[in-house]
Amino acid sequence: MNEFKTKTRAQAARVFEPASPAGTLVLSVVLAVAYVFFGRLTFALSVEYGNVTSVVFIPEGIALAFCIRFGSRVAGGIFIGQTILSLWSGPSLLGGAVIGLVNAGQGALGGYLFHRWSISPRFDHPRDVSLFIGMIFLILQPISATGGVAVLYLLGVIPPSAIPLEWASWWWIHGMQKPLPSLDLVPSAWVHWWIGNSVGQLLVAPLILAWSTKKAPVDQPKSALEVTLSGIGILTVIALALGGIPTHPLLLLAGTYLLLLWIGLRRGLRGITLANVLIGAAVTWAASSGGGFMAHLSIADRLSNAGFFVAAACALSLFLFSLFEDRRILIDRLTHLASWDSLVELPNRRHFIEVAEQEIAIARRDSRNLALLILDADNFKTLNDQWGHAAGDAALRMIALACASVSPRPDCAGRIGGEEFAMLLPAMSVAEASDFAEMLRAQIAATPVQIAPDTTIYVTVSIGVSAFGAHADLCAMMRAADQALYTAKGRGRNKVVQADDQIIVASDIDRMNIEISEPGVRLSPTLECEAHPHWRLIRAR
Repeated sequence: MNEFKTKTRAQAARVFEPASPAGTLVLSVVLAVAYVFFGRLTFALSVEYGNVTSVVFIPEGIALAFCIRFGSRVAGGIFIGQTILSLWSGPSLLGGAVIGLVNAGQGALGGYLFHRWSISPRFDHPRDVSLFIGMIFLILQPISATGGVAVLYLLGVIPPSAIPLEWASWWWIHGMQKPLPSLDLVPSAWVHWWIGNSVGQLLVAPLILAWSTKKAPVDQPKSALEVTLSGIGILTVIALALGGIPTHPLLLLAGTYLLLLWIGLRRGLRGITLANVLIGAAVTWAASSGGGFMAHLSIADRLSNAGFFVAAACALSLFLFSLFEDRRILIDRLTHLASWDSLVELPNRRHFIEVAEQEIAIARRDSRNLALLILDADNFKTLNDQWGHAAGDAALRMIALACASVSPRPDCAGRIGGEEFAMLLPAMSVAEASDFAEMLRAQIAATPVQIAPDTTIYVTVSIGVSAFGAHADLCAMMRAADQALYTAKGRGRNKVVQADDQIIVASDIDRMNIEISEPGVRLSPTLECEAHPHWRLIRAR
């Protein structure tokens, strides 16, 4: 199970490296444009309080997602974007370039750590969410905040007279981000920088990763009612955040938690990350404008409440989603282990019989044909005795692969005994099924099985064919096919025999006793037939 998780995690988290320098350039330009656009949008919604830049700095989330998906090669787009953004945001073009270098470095580091720690972009395990949040709050944004605030402090303490005239245009102070003239302003600026950038990465990066990663089963489309209810819940939270209805922040936060939990269970990672962004945007707007449920708070309280609200909602919703997703994956894996034969990767006897019962119910309801094949490998015991169980396993895998390649559906073929297989053929008459079985028999007989570097064998099968009758059930069908298989063995093996329609009658059902068992256990004695093996050996010269 751990190998299965590791393989799935590696496939989901793989880096899509640009195929050429031109591809790297295009992605870097796209990142730079997005960085500038959303940076200007963020500063337009910011509150100027001391040296506060923003409640949620969106470009940092975009940059981290790009570095995770496309590798460190696109980090140059962060530097370009931050440098251009400084033309509007400040503190100076030179200061913006230095901040851009710091942010590019921490973005590249974030992409490296994400893959080095094997974090899945599906966030389907609590470990993934814990490492992702820890990486942002404890590693990446302390670097960004320290570098950015250091630039602001240096710009504030260096006297203008010390700047050469040829540097004046690069040193020109402008924009919302003002220099820090005093050391006592540094701690407050560092905390606000750290929170704003951290929330931006926590809010936006999972959204981009979720929508750029292959859908997980829980992300499959749901009913229109579920989509409508999700939309109504999100709009309700947004209305409470922006409207004039008096709402306590903790009550709104609790309601948001419940909504995000439900969306995560019903809509998957894509739904929950989209809901986080929409609700986070509403809360950020309320904090910036001083409206909605934050109208009675001071600027400092609005900023701290908004940062806590968005960060807590994102972190908790992702963590709860990962808990339920990890449980779902475990249940799916256990269900697979209980339903499939691990040797040949086909449904086992229990699962095949469940599917067969369902197909019979459909055939009876719709009055349509249904055929059943039972295959048994010839001379299998002798093969095992002479060449060992590894050779027998290889032969079984070859037969299973042949069955799977022609089966109408993955669950219509299964291993029902040691060397015995079965296949359902919906909407197929017994004559059509016999032709189909002959084609399958010939394919198996012509397929070599490599059992040693210089040894190849060809294994044959005998096949019995039966069809669903108006007064029959699965027991009667399997008995008829098994008796036809016994006849094929008696006629020399490597043959297809069609069951006599008279075999499947209601009076036989009371005498049937088919036991549902795991692979390796034969049918009950009334259905058992001796397998007289038949195989031929070819040595490579």
